[in-house]
Amino acid sequence: MASPAEKAITVQVNATKVVFPDGKPVMDGSRVLIPVRFVSEALGAKVDYKDKTVLIKQGDNSITMKIDSAIVTRGSERILLDVPAKVKSNRTYVPLRFVSEALGAQVDWNAAKALVTITTGFAATNPDTPKTEEPGPVFKPFEWEEYTELGEALFKNNMKYKNGQVTFVVPEGTYATFEGNKQSVKLVPGKSYTYPAGAGAISFSKIYAKEDHIENYGLSLDVNSYYLSNQFTDVKNDVVISHIITKKGKMHSTAGTLTEVIAAAQSL
Repeated sequence: MASPAEKAITVQVNATKVVFPDGKPVMDGSRVLIPVRFVSEALGAKVDYKDKTVLIKQGDNSITMKIDSAIVTRGSERILLDVPAKVKSNRTYVPLRFVSEALGAQVDWNAAKALVTITTGFAATNPDTPKTEEPGPVFKPFEWEEYTELGEALFKNNMKYKNGQVTFVVPEGTYATFEGNKQSVKLVPGKSYTYPAGAGAISFSKIYAKEDHIENYGLSLDVNSYYLSNQFTDVKNDVVISHIITKKGKMHSTAGTLTEVIAAAQSL
């Protein structure tokens, strides 16, 4: 049986197949990339391209993506992607899941069929398509990057795991969000929080505006999370920290237990 990377990837929007006349969807690591125009327009959005920047507009929703940059602007929010927009065969490719969900759609990935099902809020999900998720990234051992101000503030004399709970103060100047229980909650800088291990995830980001860079860490409260690709299922009495670094122009997903990261932060 061919792997998803070898199969032709099919994309459906509200059960209608999207036709790609030239550039086709591709796998980049564990992410599906698509030519931005066709799916965006199928979701009712307008797409423009200026100065190596993709502009996507759908009603009050707006997305700005620079080619080869992992930093994306959605409305007034800046987000770090693990796969940046890029040019292939004269077509601009973007991460399918991020763009679709940013435009208010639901995305399901059937690895066995190499089938992406995109469903807008007013349509029913195709009952013939099993709801599965895109596979998560393969994590390398945790590493720091060039920018470590947020890492030091988070993990050096701050975040702690005790009695099945994680406690921390959100550093000033940090964008932090808890995702869990089918809700997204923004956390307030300077405030202390405590979360039980077992479910949910927290993202911490610091923007370096002049350098056009975001330092980002993810706290997975569930070591069995599908996102962690079953790499940490043997971890007990701990949680997992993920971090994206760039080496020689390539992005790498790294991760380690909170205990390991705290120990490493003492040398920052």
